[in-house]
Amino acid sequence: MPRGFESAYAYARACGSLARSYLDDRAVALASSHRVGEAWKSMFGEAPPALPESELATAAERALRSRPYEALEGIEPELARTDPFFGALVRKREIVYLEDLLAAAAEGRAVAPAPFDSSFDTEFDPAAYPDLAKMLRRSRYQWAIDSGLSDLPAVKNRLDRQYFAELWAAARELPEVLADAIPALMRTEAELENVAWALRLKRYYRMGAAEIEGRLVELDGAEVRARALEALAFRPDARSDWAGWKWSRLVPGLGAGLGPGQGGAETGEWRLSHRGLEAAARKYRYRLLKRCLHLHMDSYTPLYAFFRLKEMESDAMRGIVEGIKLEAPAAEIAAAAQSAGAA
Repeated sequence: MPRGFESAYAYARACGSLARSYLDDRAVALASSHRVGEAWKSMFGEAPPALPESELATAAERALRSRPYEALEGIEPELARTDPFFGALVRKREIVYLEDLLAAAAEGRAVAPAPFDSSFDTEFDPAAYPDLAKMLRRSRYQWAIDSGLSDLPAVKNRLDRQYFAELWAAARELPEVLADAIPALMRTEAELENVAWALRLKRYYRMGAAEIEGRLVELDGAEVRARALEALAFRPDARSDWAGWKWSRLVPGLGAGLGPGQGGAETGEWRLSHRGLEAAARKYRYRLLKRCLHLHMDSYTPLYAFFRLKEMESDAMRGIVEGIKLEAPAAEIAAAAQSAGAA
């Protein structure tokens, strides 16, 4: 075991933190807030800064983005700072910040956006903004210098794929007793992410399978793209195409007991809900993470599951803040928060 790591202590701290999370009924209650300042008091336990509503919402969203990292470091600060696996896990905040910088540079903004979390050092040099070459040279993101900013979505996609690949490589270096359920969780995460991403690219960008395949997450030695490529071949208005597929349980309205080749095309009677499938995938992943957190206590699995659950919580809370700012109906905000947080 790494020096200072006590699995029982980490597990207990993770459970205690999640008991106070905004992934269940607390998210619904938060969604009923009438003003961002009211939500701020609930989320942060303090009076909000004296800012206009829109600026306060931006400040809240920035603070919420750093919450998963702060929560993990609060439980196991040494591992978060020194362990290569956890270093790769929390590198996501560096990538998110880099994506912010690249977007600002592409828009021609003269001043670089501030990091949402100033507690970490970046491998690249933000002070060199907007000079891409100076900012990224000799970093793991140096490839983006040649890619440029003409196709920013493609650059962001490659950054996301790089994150998964580097995290997977770090996970494979862990001793089996520490890795435990993490590789299986990561395979499921990547596979479901690929399904959602592939269907999104097909529907909204009219991309073909060959182009989409190159934009999917790859994990060395693990097949995580096949199910997404299968889904691309299914007709969106033919329920029978989706029956028998590995993730058919996540397809809204599929209907129990429908086997391959049964039911016909059913055009006009049923159509795939992409948003519904993604919401069902989040709920499935949420339950899987909760189960693994409790079943694999003598390893790094609870900490990994805890971090991912805190990410889901952050997404839900930021969605609530955005909904309050836009004065959306509380019921709609609550429904969106439950979908994002898989409550």
